[in-house]
Amino acid sequence: MSELQGTRFEVTGADRARLATLWSTGVDHNGDAVAPFVDGEGGWPLRCCLTDSRPGDELAIVAWSPFPWGGPFAERGPIVVHARPCAGPAGTGVPPQFLRRAQVVRPYGADRRIAYDHIRLVEAGGGLPDAIAAALAVQDVDFVHARNVLPGCWSFTARRAS
Repeated sequence: MSELQGTRFEVTGADRARLATLWSTGVDHNGDAVAPFVDGEGGWPLRCCLTDSRPGDELAIVAWSPFPWGGPFAERGPIVVHARPCAGPAGTGVPPQFLRRAQVVRPYGADRRIAYDHIRLVEAGGGLPDAIAAALAVQDVDFVHARNVLPGCWSFTARRAS
């Protein structure tokens, strides 16, 4: 859990129950078969455990929607996960490897729409936790997605801590 600017928040990766379905069925959110590969170099940002991969890890690039609902703002895109069940994230704070990567902080309201006025670009090393806390401090913001800058892939979700 992180607390900055008076707003406590928790970070989560890919939903564990939905990952269990993907791992057991071998089918991603696009209906495509999961195609595992062995990572030769390491460094893939994994959404299942919020770590970076290591050489030799068995991974898969899958179509994924981090939203538990459908609709025009509930997009689906590629993420990298372990090809088999893993331990999951070690904590609920911002994973350190994302601090060194540029991210877009994209907030969403309870109306399931992007809160466009509160989207922020955060440069690598530029205060990602502060930007998340600032977005979550806005009353109409329900949760925040961190996303890779260029491809727009979902990195993780942040919500106010209870």
